[in-house]
Amino acid sequence: MICGQRLVHFHSLLADAALFQDGETVRLSQNDPDGSHIPATFFGLTPKGLTISVPAQADIARQDAWTLDEDVIDLTDFYLKALAELAATAHGRDAVLPALLGETGWEIDFEAHAESCDSLDDSGLDDSQIDAVANCLAADRFHLVQGPPGTGKTFALARLVQKLVDQGQRVLVTAFTHRAIHHALRKIAPMVDCPVFKVSDPFPFDAEGIEFKERFADTGLLDHPGPYVVGCTPFALFSSRAGEARFDVAVIDETSQMRIEAAVMPMLRAQRWFFFGDRQQLPPVVMRPVDDAAEDSVFARLSRSGGHTMLATTYRMNDPLTRWPSEMFYQRRLTAHRTNAGHRFALKSTRPTGLLGPEPSMVSVPVDHEGNRVVSDEEANETAALVEAMLDGGLAPREIGVVVPFRAQAARIRGLLRFHRFAERPDIGDLTVDTVERFQGQEREAMIVSFVASDDGFLDRVGRFLTYPQRLNVAVTRARTKVLLVHSPRFRAWLERNAPHDERAAVALSLLESAR
Repeated sequence: MICGQRLVHFHSLLADAALFQDGETVRLSQNDPDGSHIPATFFGLTPKGLTISVPAQADIARQDAWTLDEDVIDLTDFYLKALAELAATAHGRDAVLPALLGETGWEIDFEAHAESCDSLDDSGLDDSQIDAVANCLAADRFHLVQGPPGTGKTFALARLVQKLVDQGQRVLVTAFTHRAIHHALRKIAPMVDCPVFKVSDPFPFDAEGIEFKERFADTGLLDHPGPYVVGCTPFALFSSRAGEARFDVAVIDETSQMRIEAAVMPMLRAQRWFFFGDRQQLPPVVMRPVDDAAEDSVFARLSRSGGHTMLATTYRMNDPLTRWPSEMFYQRRLTAHRTNAGHRFALKSTRPTGLLGPEPSMVSVPVDHEGNRVVSDEEANETAALVEAMLDGGLAPREIGVVVPFRAQAARIRGLLRFHRFAERPDIGDLTVDTVERFQGQEREAMIVSFVASDDGFLDRVGRFLTYPQRLNVAVTRARTKVLLVHSPRFRAWLERNAPHDERAAVALSLLESAR
């Protein structure tokens, strides 16, 4: 039982588990999500089946004819309440609003910076991580930390919180998703000697190492002078869960995906703010047409006037895979650490050459087809063949990821993976086939990126979506040693025609040209 909820396990449910993330709110209905439905929380595939939580009183008499759909949550009231407080309080008018309007620049105590650098010598941080943490500690009001893929952003965040706790601070750790908060708290808890709580309902399949409290009042910290660490979403701060909580410092993760309206909430509840993110990865989801949604994020807004430090060493990608994102997105400053720079893709049971050989790390895989839009059987079959070869070579399914732009193509590939030659593997469910949005924050040994489309008219309409630079960056930087770019020659020809006058097409073409 979870705070008036109960867990339900389905062995047959008309839903694709890969469409949802653990902890995501969904709608359970008898194929009528806009009508009568039951609000639920998705917890994924567990040993008992596909597991969700529903209100304790929910009537689910039959286990068939049910469907899961994405939920739509109206957050307007939270935003309006925060914006009203922004205008009504001295802290909102004198601190938060000037920062958001660019009227407050980067002010830093350089003596404090030098002292912090010295104190971090034995922290296990690399030079850029030390500089980032020291800049935060020395900042008068706020600082931004840009964490490109695999650069140890969460580790640096945890070391920052450790130092803040050493100073006796009351620290809020927040992000737009529960998963990001949990990931940070797991890093932080072993490093600090103070209370560490997550304020929310418990997550039964994402609870290891985390102590949950349903409300801030349950933590016993209401009159505690500090130090302590509390994790919760921005919206909990403007609800009955944690509306009374106040903090010295807010450490905010995923801020490249956080809209300004959401960031206002933790900024109003703390005196200083440290923002972790990377505007070269996926931006916030917005419901209106925008040319560049990345500019809607609080990280993008504050980076125009506030100081920021980039973490410059990736501990994920090898040297060849680091080159393209470094040159295209990070001013050639991103480098592979010596421990992974020389790694190359290697299968255990065979010695293949060509596509699945150690070299090259980035491979172009042209597949002849034309006239395809959101589904390509040709690319699906090629992808399944590549997966089969990697599995036969000894690579575990969990080390393979497949990124596609359209859910229909994901469904087609997953259908092929249900064939007997795959289904006989008990761990085939660990192989993820999904859109790029579901992959951010994850990593694999090898990634297959399928572009699918080969219809010129369709490409003219959706080309800006397919070639969105941040999507490409996230897709290829999930891999440690091998990226396979599956595409039609018609897609490449379309890029070549459009690259001279379309910057996005030029970026996508440079990716294909960087592969062999």
